[in-house]
Amino acid sequence: MHTTPAPFFEARKLSFRFPGIEGRQGRSVLNDFSLSLARGSLSVLLGAADAGKTTFSRIAAGLIPRFTGGRLSGTMLLGGRDALTQRPYELMEQVGVVAQSSDEQIFLTRCDTEIAFALESLGMPRSRMHEKVHESLQIMGLGGFEARNPSTLSGGEKKRLLLACLYAIGPELWILDESLAELDLAWKRRTVALLSEIQATVLILDSRWQEGLIQSATSFALLSNGMVNASATSADDGTFSRALGAAGITPGEALDPPVIRARRHFLSVRDLRYTFPGTDGFSLRIDALDLFEGEMCCLLGRNGSGKSTLGRILCGLLRPDGGTLTFADLGVPAFGDALCAHVGYLFQNPDHQIYLPTVREELSLGLARQGSSRVEIAERVDAAAMLFGLPDLDEPPALMSYGARRRLQAATYYLLARRLLILDEVDSGLSYRELEGLIAALRKGGAGLVLITHDMRYARSIADRVLVMGGGRVIADVSRPSFSSLESLAPETFLP
Repeated sequence: MHTTPAPFFEARKLSFRFPGIEGRQGRSVLNDFSLSLARGSLSVLLGAADAGKTTFSRIAAGLIPRFTGGRLSGTMLLGGRDALTQRPYELMEQVGVVAQSSDEQIFLTRCDTEIAFALESLGMPRSRMHEKVHESLQIMGLGGFEARNPSTLSGGEKKRLLLACLYAIGPELWILDESLAELDLAWKRRTVALLSEIQATVLILDSRWQEGLIQSATSFALLSNGMVNASATSADDGTFSRALGAAGITPGEALDPPVIRARRHFLSVRDLRYTFPGTDGFSLRIDALDLFEGEMCCLLGRNGSGKSTLGRILCGLLRPDGGTLTFADLGVPAFGDALCAHVGYLFQNPDHQIYLPTVREELSLGLARQGSSRVEIAERVDAAAMLFGLPDLDEPPALMSYGARRRLQAATYYLLARRLLILDEVDSGLSYRELEGLIAALRKGGAGLVLITHDMRYARSIADRVLVMGGGRVIADVSRPSFSSLESLAPETFLP
């Protein structure tokens, strides 16, 4: 008689509510959530930004509710044992999580010691530890990065460093929270191939369907309203695909093509040079680049190609070593505060730009500093809150979901009325529907947008223009009528 083997990991009717503060009821995230994973499987759990994926990952790692408080009920089994009663350090070799925000997990000043720290905690002999550090860095394409400070890495390189840490430890269960979103296409493919080969159970958490990258998964599930509402064992399951479309996890059937406007010159970049201090070899060199008012531009390129560095120079956060940035209507070079007054930059991590006690205060601060009256501030804040779906102005941002914090970050810059907004991988962690709503709201203000992204398919659907970077240089500058030419530019890197 054939018997089905027991799942390696099983969550049964998990429900969780965060603790309330200041008389507010805590937010309910999971509601009778159930999921089982076979040993050695590669599974995908999809859901919008507010669905509860991150909360589930932290419950699985023993961090919630131990360090957050809140009410948790249900059962979670790992290898047939109760995992909810185990402490995080007891789960370290069993469950490994790569967090959505890399900065939550990286805290040392060298890449090699970042990996070695966990191995040392596990009591690994020094000789073996050196071998594992070297092997893990090589596996994730970070050979030669041993002495690099992780703070100098790109977002995708930080993700690869955390994946290297997990590879070195070798836990039985890998949970990757939005770990593919910040990787360029080549590294997405290499990572999925690696995950298919390792002797571990893998669960990928994602807000968007990664077309062509996770076809090898053995099971798929859709998380919404705190529970698994649809599942499939094949990526080609029609019913499941329709459920993903209804949830906005896959792109809509058709996007309205962008309106190509008359190009009014805004900012000129000439002979730009920048080199990170203390790094080996990376330098940014932009001979000539012109940006235009009201334009929807997408900036693509491999991890570490210089996209974020260019964005931070354009908004005045980094001062270049040489070259000029000139506003067309002013005709004078602009640096620092002059750039910040006209160009806004939305960080990959919204928490780097949110720090006030309530949504209302966060939205009001910039307007108050601009000298707006209380009546005007109140009216504009109310309008922005409605446009960006922020109904509770007295809510503490710390209690908001990731998607809501992202909308708050965008609404703040919408109110500041910058002429150009640089969105640094704001698509990471958002479903297609959430991203489309965010971009549509920002465009109502008339600002030009530069979206730094790795999603070429989406870029081609919304952009007036696509810029591609490689090795610290702009290697392609293509407007909508000529997008087909992008197919000849390293298709294995940029195209799905």
